[in-house]
Amino acid sequence: MMQTRMVLALTALAGLVGCMDLTEHPITGLASDYFQTAAGANAATVGAYTRLKDFYGQESEVLMGMLGTDSWEKGEQLQANSLWNDYTVQLGAAVADPLLNRWQNFYQGVNTANTAIAAIGSSKSLDATTKNTRLAESRFIRALMYHNLVRTWGAVELDTLPTQGVVTTASRTAPAEIYAKVIVPDLEFAIANLPVKQTEVMRATKGAAQTLLAEVYLTRAAQGDFDKARDLTTAVINSGTYKLNPSYRALFCGPENGNGACDFVASQKSDPELIFSVQFIGDGAVDPFGNSLHLYYTMGYDVSGNAVPTLARTRSYGRPFRRTRPTLHLLRLWNRTTDSRYENTFQRLWRQPNGDTAIYFPGTPVANKTGQGKKYGENEYTGILFPTLLKWLDQTRADPNTFPGHRDRWLWRLADVYLMRAEANIRAGRPDEAIPDINVLRVRAAFAGQDNTMSAAELASFAASPIGFLLDERERELAGEEFRWWVLARQGPDVFLARIQAYNASAAPNVKAFHILRPIPQTQIDRTEGGKSAFPQNPGY
Repeated sequence: MMQTRMVLALTALAGLVGCMDLTEHPITGLASDYFQTAAGANAATVGAYTRLKDFYGQESEVLMGMLGTDSWEKGEQLQANSLWNDYTVQLGAAVADPLLNRWQNFYQGVNTANTAIAAIGSSKSLDATTKNTRLAESRFIRALMYHNLVRTWGAVELDTLPTQGVVTTASRTAPAEIYAKVIVPDLEFAIANLPVKQTEVMRATKGAAQTLLAEVYLTRAAQGDFDKARDLTTAVINSGTYKLNPSYRALFCGPENGNGACDFVASQKSDPELIFSVQFIGDGAVDPFGNSLHLYYTMGYDVSGNAVPTLARTRSYGRPFRRTRPTLHLLRLWNRTTDSRYENTFQRLWRQPNGDTAIYFPGTPVANKTGQGKKYGENEYTGILFPTLLKWLDQTRADPNTFPGHRDRWLWRLADVYLMRAEANIRAGRPDEAIPDINVLRVRAAFAGQDNTMSAAELASFAASPIGFLLDERERELAGEEFRWWVLARQGPDVFLARIQAYNASAAPNVKAFHILRPIPQTQIDRTEGGKSAFPQNPGY
């Protein structure tokens, strides 16, 4: 196989972004013993972290991680990429971006981590603490990259050593073997050797490794894995390292500004609820794309006729790429009388420059059209007109059209850990033990003076379908944050199919059980010696 990764000279930040072809190109110029020094080991580790920006915070995470689910459907400007929502025959092995590119990027991340692990592991000059911490960070990144590969494509090529030269052979290793040989041991090492806290927020910690391993166990779902996930999440919750922000809105939004949008403030990068984030500075140079998620969940407020007069594009309201929009199922999940998370997840108000109402979504099926501005009911939502996700808006960009955003892309926060523990208990056959974890988040999200804990009717609904209720609750808390496609996929094909068919009208006609895995890129198969007999395609494609 002309593999999808390269031998990399690991610099701290430069030279580690962009798309590459499948040919191996050894890069030289730095002495290998540099990476065995403290500075070199740090540079190697930072290089591994940098590879996370290829996927997280980019459009590809929306296409491959959100669309085509019960919660997110296609927006008007998805256009040629509608295949990711509609599961048409075009969703196949020939797709280059993001299918092939992310396959390449994940393997580039694996090889970057492998190179760091090999160099740091052979060092005779590093003190034991530094050596094991840097090794643990690199193994954490490798475990995350392989976790993404396995939960996206199933059986994949397994490499634990740096790639040397051109390689044209490959085979598919079963997920169980990759979990057993790499992912779980890497994370166990990380848990044992990472510090509880790091001075730089971008770095993995013991809690991050525990959280990722819990997610791995929920995904692998082997005998005993749900109990292991419960124990790991309990350890994170009880560690005292993290705490829930008393304000759900403050996780994403600065002080209210009255314009309906959500201002990013720098203090959100270090919120004590956050467990692990991919760090962005959005400078357009070292960090050329930044976090661009502010583009993709934003509705067409500036389209002619949606407001009168038509609104101009602003930094606060964002550049509306409208790749995806929330399904009605998602929008109707909250009790809006007791639960603040609906109004703190979606923007429903846009104002004219003079402060008058320009656009308003009351959140009812039919809107009362009287008064200022144009008002739209839920039955008028389209791929252009829909509530905008607040969580990634970024008014700190240079101008309304600038891509690079400054928000970090967190992967987990403490609320997710509570919900992972709830999921572990439900799937282990202990649903009643999940209820307190759901309610602790509901109490935080309650409007002042309201009881937002599970009502009698909700308890009955939970008893009828604990995992269904849990999946709804995850979206109440984590809409636009969790990778919904992976969350559904880890429940198995029955739940995956049932949820998509019930709640995503465009996806329902075509989605099949085999869509729980993505197609192997055809380039990978074609450039492997033996072709499809050596590296077979996933069933159905």
